Amino acid sequence: MSDSVISNIYREISKMKIGTIPARNIDKIKLEIKDSDLPMRMLLPSAEGDLGFVGIGSLNNIQWTIRDLCLWAPVSAGKGIEQYAGSMVDYLKLYIAAVKASRNPTGQSTISNVAFTMGPVPWGEQDYWAVNIILTVEEIL
Repeated sequence: MSDSVISNIYREISKMKIGTIPARNIDKIKLEIKDSDLPMRMLLPSAEGDLGFVGIGSLNNIQWTIRDLCLWAPVSAGKGIEQYAGSMVDYLKLYIAAVKASRNPTGQSTISNVAFTMGPVPWGEQDYWAVNIILTVEEIL
């Protein structure tokens, strides 16, 4: 049985180009966000879903749930969601195209599900307009 490549999975997903929006991998996450950094993607372990493990003979499969959060702007900034909704939908279109182009972050993993929400998300001491994407990645060990 081989070792898990979860670190490589995170690294490859963070490398997906979604327009010009930079990504911070799990080791670069900070609670304090500067407005000049926005919009910004962050890859995090998801608090949603369950970690799944299936062992059949010598084949082992792990399902990872990864949160790819893109903070867009503070809720208190600008004219509200109508100012950001169009560009957030455009971002989602680019994200979907990136997933279609790279369904296998590593040689032993596949993105098997993508779910998303748009709206206010608390981060640090502020609420942000955000695109919250939950990826399910199946890894074969």
